[in-house]
Amino acid sequence: MLAIVLALGSSACYGVSNFVGPQLAKRHALVAVLVTSQVAALIACLAYVLVDRSSPLSAHDTWIAFVAGAGNAGGLIGFYKAAELGPLSVVAPIGALGAIVPVLYGLLSGEALTAIEAAGLLLALGGGALAARVTRSEEVVYEDPRGSVLWAAGSAFAFGVFLTALPQVSDHGRAWSLLDARFALVAILLVWAGRRVLDIRPGRESIALSVPGLLLVAGTVFYTVAADHGQLSIVSVLGALFPVFTVSLAAIVLAERLSRSQAVGVAAALAGIVLIAV
Repeated sequence: MLAIVLALGSSACYGVSNFVGPQLAKRHALVAVLVTSQVAALIACLAYVLVDRSSPLSAHDTWIAFVAGAGNAGGLIGFYKAAELGPLSVVAPIGALGAIVPVLYGLLSGEALTAIEAAGLLLALGGGALAARVTRSEEVVYEDPRGSVLWAAGSAFAFGVFLTALPQVSDHGRAWSLLDARFALVAILLVWAGRRVLDIRPGRESIALSVPGLLLVAGTVFYTVAADHGQLSIVSVLGALFPVFTVSLAAIVLAERLSRSQAVGVAAALAGIVLIAV
């Protein structure tokens, strides 16, 4: 039960971050939002290491943490690239399917599921995808819908790599695994941003821009602890239910009405959680 609660806490942090981030991106440059938030997250991870006072990871585990960070960076960049080329109503559900990667890894590693747990996983995963769907009131011409699907699929796989790799080393040193993964993430983001980084000006707004990254760090901590106490195949799916929280916040804060498919998705995800917890 502890693993389920922690995994849902992780999902909540990710969901709130995915709600706050886009709202900030409406008023600030996307590069500023991504880089500032992730640098703040890096600083938070460094503080965690200093407080934890644990020993650094071995060279082997450090490389696995780097892989996790690279997956996280690829997931973020791929998602936003996919959203530029095609409809978000297609991109978001595909991106939410990244949890399939750790599920398959867990099953291939010998984890067993009961029939009820398997049904719960399917409901939760499918519900999260449905909840992420966004309906369009008018037709929009997109630059490259097929390319968008490919980018979204790549984003899902990259996030799946992150969700799979990080728990493999977190039990050897959670603080250092988070810091090493964040180093890789920030490094890749800086390369991606290029000269646009020079346009970022630190100021009062930097505090607000830091919020999405700090929420992601909190969510990752919850996720790794949950993975230590439960099956990765279950924890990864519950941690991927962030679209439920994002859509719910949009409905409450922005007064956006849920579409029929989104309402069904939220209900299915909640039903899946109940079945997993039984």
